[in-house]
Amino acid sequence: MRKKVIKKRVYKERRFALIFILIFIVIFLFSLRFFSFNPQNENVKIYFYEKKSNELVFEKRVIPKYRNLTEKIKRLVEEVIKGPKSETLEKVVDPNTKILSIDIDKDRVIISFSKDIKNRVLEGVSGEAASLYSIVNTIIGNTSLRSVDILIENKRENFYWESISISSPLGFLSSKIPSGKKIFLYYYDKNLEYPVLIQSEIQEPKDNLEWAKLIFDKLKSGPPTIYENYLSKTIPDIATLKEIKIEGDKVILNFSPDILSYKGFGSSSEIAFMYSITLSMTEIPGIKKVQFLVDGKIVETIGGNFETLKPITRWYYDLNPPPENMYGYPIYFVLKIDDKFFISPQIVFTNKKDEAKLIFDKLLTPIKPLETFIPNGAKLNSYSIKNEILSLDIALDPSKIDSKEKEEFMMKQILLTYFDSMNVKEINISINGKKIKLPFGTDLTKSFTKDSL
Repeated sequence: MRKKVIKKRVYKERRFALIFILIFIVIFLFSLRFFSFNPQNENVKIYFYEKKSNELVFEKRVIPKYRNLTEKIKRLVEEVIKGPKSETLEKVVDPNTKILSIDIDKDRVIISFSKDIKNRVLEGVSGEAASLYSIVNTIIGNTSLRSVDILIENKRENFYWESISISSPLGFLSSKIPSGKKIFLYYYDKNLEYPVLIQSEIQEPKDNLEWAKLIFDKLKSGPPTIYENYLSKTIPDIATLKEIKIEGDKVILNFSPDILSYKGFGSSSEIAFMYSITLSMTEIPGIKKVQFLVDGKIVETIGGNFETLKPITRWYYDLNPPPENMYGYPIYFVLKIDDKFFISPQIVFTNKKDEAKLIFDKLLTPIKPLETFIPNGAKLNSYSIKNEILSLDIALDPSKIDSKEKEEFMMKQILLTYFDSMNVKEINISINGKKIKLPFGTDLTKSFTKDSL
């Protein structure tokens, strides 16, 4: 009888022990799920932008379990899209962005995003670089991959937003965000009648060759999104460069033979193609002309309407010189397209040379549909040039300037015209003999360079 009691007690104790062990196992497994002990959960570093230091800074996160590397990359990028937790860091990607596909090729990942990723959430080249670098560094910094290929809607594009190239795979990038450089690019209106100047921004180039490459890529990508309903894309997609190089004061563009088969060139579109490239390239310091080649050879024409036997200068004076005893000056006017204003240069011929007053008078007399925002009654009182510095004293009633936009356009008209027409490096402007501030804030107590525009 005693043996039966002992057996029952032992059995009961073992049953309690078994139940206790089962409960412990359940609690342990449960804790793995919530306390990240599951080996498939992982501590990672997600990179965001710290504006104060202008650098990338990582936040530590735990990403959910994943089955393979593709799923891990998806989890990583989703964390970037969610944005930072710290208030000192900036959101770098539009939260509506979708990951469309992820493909891994050896040590490279090709990741395609919805077009929402092109929605700018940060300003300037620094902001664009911060957004792109955050994605690339987060992926490479948490995997064994060595490069990231970014596609938009499953297509390769030249630029991430507008200025940072994504035309080739990107490796791990510096945490220090690059600065931007303002440049002028030339497009055309929708009717291909008027060249139009747009101020853009590129990543600070290391040399003029990189500058030229970025200009070509930006022109080929077409006008910025905000202007695509107003301006024309001047370089067709078929226009592929085999090589670009710089020799002295000349940019040499060597196109693949495909461009000769392009059927879209008429006289206006071909001139727009040549002119937008030449004007934009000769904005690079020291560059005065552009040589167009096809498959490494000089050709008579690319589209059948415009001669390309010689290098083309900024205002074509070598191919289309002014009439005898006359001089040509580029004068910058204002062109209104629908509800927007643009700066548009035109060549004006005159029989007088080196006349700053003559140039100013031309600024006041545009040919329709061009306009000028210099107030009626303005005139140039005097000017002087010393050490490539031009000083202008303008008779002008500041009260006639009635908007900030018109003030800005007026200054661009004057400055761009004189920088281009008189080839000076610095301009000082006074109004009625005085250094003043204009009604909407333009400070004339300081001198202007082209880089300051």
